[in-house]
Amino acid sequence: MARIVGIEKGASGAVKAVADDGSLFIFKGAFLAAALAERGLPSPVIEGRGDGDAFVELPDDALDDAVEATDAESRALALLARAEQYRFGLERKLTARGFGRPAILAALDGLESGGLLSDERYASSWIRQRVRHKAEGPRTLAAALSAKGVERRAVKAALDEAFEGDDRRDDRLRIIARCAARLSAGGEHDGLRSRLIALGWRSGDVDEAIESLES
Repeated sequence: MARIVGIEKGASGAVKAVADDGSLFIFKGAFLAAALAERGLPSPVIEGRGDGDAFVELPDDALDDAVEATDAESRALALLARAEQYRFGLERKLTARGFGRPAILAALDGLESGGLLSDERYASSWIRQRVRHKAEGPRTLAAALSAKGVERRAVKAALDEAFEGDDRRDDRLRIIARCAARLSAGGEHDGLRSRLIALGWRSGDVDEAIESLES
């Protein structure tokens, strides 16, 4: 057990704890509470009881888990600051950096619940970038995102947001026309309509898009 003799609470739930042997622990209170709950232990009330008395005694392994989850979250936030991430990809990156699975799951669950990590948001961003530069359609986009490990419901929601509904009609036709132009530029004139349908575009939209190119 670690005998904690000093506690300092910071922003965003951060806690700095000093043990009587001089060890320093920095963690989020929520991660410590979760680690204690997994062991059937209640979260402690942090308050002093007099000079030289410990604020609280905590299991070493629970403290270690809370610290590791906090470190994993910090690393995940650094990656999110650079670009949108998706859960499986972020889990893989944290694993490669040596974090244990329980710490990774705790960190990612917290980021998702706080809205900082979203497979749907990642998928939407990825789709927007992809259709600007590639001849793609809903079917190939969904397959590529699924192959990366993006959650299936998030992929469907992102595709629906990008392409479904009358309010997306003009954007959809422009994207299809751009796909058609790219395929034609690559020498794929024959079977252009069937190629576009194979990408996942609806036949009626394909016909309209091709007609707009020919007019």
